[in-house]
Amino acid sequence: MVITRANERIAFFDVLRGVALFGILIVNVFSFGADSTAWADPLDRAFWTLKHIIFESKFWALYSLLFGIGFYLQSQSPAYTLGRAVRRLLVLMGLGCLHGLLFEGDILMLYAELGLILLLLHRLPNHWLVCVGVVLSLSFPLGHLWGDDRGDEWPPETREEAAEWLEEDLTHSPLSVGRLADVVAYHSENIPERFWVDWQYPDSGLLVLTFFLCGIYFMRVGWPRLQLLSIRSCYRLAVILWLVGLCLMGGERYLAANSGYEVFAQSEASALWVLLGDMVYLCALFVLVGAWFVSVWCWTCGERFPALRERVASAGRVSLSAYLSQTLIFTTVFYGYGLGKAFQWGPFAVCCFAVMVYLAQLMVCHWWCQRFRLGPMEWLWRSLTNLRWESIR
Repeated sequence: MVITRANERIAFFDVLRGVALFGILIVNVFSFGADSTAWADPLDRAFWTLKHIIFESKFWALYSLLFGIGFYLQSQSPAYTLGRAVRRLLVLMGLGCLHGLLFEGDILMLYAELGLILLLLHRLPNHWLVCVGVVLSLSFPLGHLWGDDRGDEWPPETREEAAEWLEEDLTHSPLSVGRLADVVAYHSENIPERFWVDWQYPDSGLLVLTFFLCGIYFMRVGWPRLQLLSIRSCYRLAVILWLVGLCLMGGERYLAANSGYEVFAQSEASALWVLLGDMVYLCALFVLVGAWFVSVWCWTCGERFPALRERVASAGRVSLSAYLSQTLIFTTVFYGYGLGKAFQWGPFAVCCFAVMVYLAQLMVCHWWCQRFRLGPMEWLWRSLTNLRWESIR
């Protein structure tokens, strides 16, 4: 069943949101030193490559697509009003600001700011949604071309230099040696989020807005058509998307190895090679988001692993609470006021840690959803939005 009639939720979107939580966790735990090229062990490099090809950028995009879908569904609700929508985004902004004091990778502030823009765009006709989405998505490769390089530090020339940088972070970074107050002061410089400053990156705010619009367009055009496809056609579509997406990412890796192209750092390649690499990465992003999307649809419609699917859906139902609890867990493990493991674990170690955290979350979220109607943060968000205390059971 795709529709959960008891609470009028669409089970597929809950499962998809639960899967997206896992991908976001995988990428976020790399923020504490595991992205360094100092980790030269073949197992570590294999897990970094897996993260880059399969997870990086794809899951914030998938989650952004779901935000656009959720925005569309709420705008069609009889209870929808502009005032309620604005309050909902303002509450999200407040939660994001608090969350951003602990972790610089917060997405809630970005979603709240861009959600206000979405209020102005979501009623555009379909052809205008497509046009605006195309223009916004091209801001990444064209902005990189016109604006020269991104202004980051050059990547370390050798693994020895990367190891020195890692050691310096370990001994001097507020994240590894600071108290809670030091961490808060360090992150407060990035509040509020400025969605327009990173427009040359493939995870820019303008691309997030693009996927918001994709979610609205999908609900208008793609959702009815997807439900009419046979399961065999869906499996075939998923395979095609995976093959095309992985080939594109293979091309991006080839350019990185042979031309000096870097998607997230300064490139040594010529401007045209950088433009080619950015376009390949952008196409791969859209195709692999589609591959994950259709694959989860096939899983939801099938009969495989129903117990796991139910638990993933539970995590998706309380995704805001799960997302914020992920930050509390890994900041406690990595930051200096906790276990102080920042800049000490490589890609393999952080991936194993992320899997353990996610499996624990699946059990806790499933237990919670059997007893409560809303997650704790979802309850707070809805109560502040509606200006009354909602029933949580």
